[in-house]
Amino acid sequence: MWKTEAAIKNFSPYYSRQYSVAFCNHVRSEVEQQRDLTSHFLKTKPPLEPGTVLYEAELSQFAEDIKKWKDRYVVVKNDFSVESYENKEAYQKGAAPKSRILPAGGKVLTSEDEYNLLSDKHFPDPIASSEKENSQPFVVLPKAFPVYLWLPFLRHGYFCFQEAADQKRFSTLLSDCIRHLNHDYMKQTTFEAQAFLEAVQFFRQEKGHYGSWEMITGDEIQVTWGSEVWILSPSGP
Repeated sequence: MWKTEAAIKNFSPYYSRQYSVAFCNHVRSEVEQQRDLTSHFLKTKPPLEPGTVLYEAELSQFAEDIKKWKDRYVVVKNDFSVESYENKEAYQKGAAPKSRILPAGGKVLTSEDEYNLLSDKHFPDPIASSEKENSQPFVVLPKAFPVYLWLPFLRHGYFCFQEAADQKRFSTLLSDCIRHLNHDYMKQTTFEAQAFLEAVQFFRQEKGHYGSWEMITGDEIQVTWGSEVWILSPSGP
């Protein structure tokens, strides 16, 4: 806990400094009535109405709390979060979701081999044998077509389908959600957002790291958490 508090304390001066700079620029822009130049070159589609449903279906999901596969009613709206309900009736009655995943920074995989390779890359086992003999699957699949949602700093998501077409539809949707979430915060033009992103950039650069823009995917909570995990990890400063 003290390491976490120290990490946030170390980051705070960077944000305070960039906030002051961004606020002054914002005031100057307001006075001069400047417009965002990118609006002349980039035209975006009008946003969907809040709460628009992009996907809903009953499918098998691995419930982390009970370590079992359960049939869940999964709904994805245009905030790109993945919500799981006990069943369709619970969703229609307005019940709270059993789980909610914001997949920013994630990767979508459709085979156990792909998932294991990615996990080994990020979390190598130093005492593991070079030859994996009689290895057991991480999660025993109840159906033939899995979808693994690999998340950098959160619990991973596991889903399963009876048909390949349903697997493809869901995995494609998840990839779209990730793409939108990875860029939405960076597209914000508020001075608070700009100050936050610049603070993360300068904070990392002072530690000698100039890449890894995966650190700024998602909303401000996920960005802060990602940077904090990096700081506290063995590969951090």
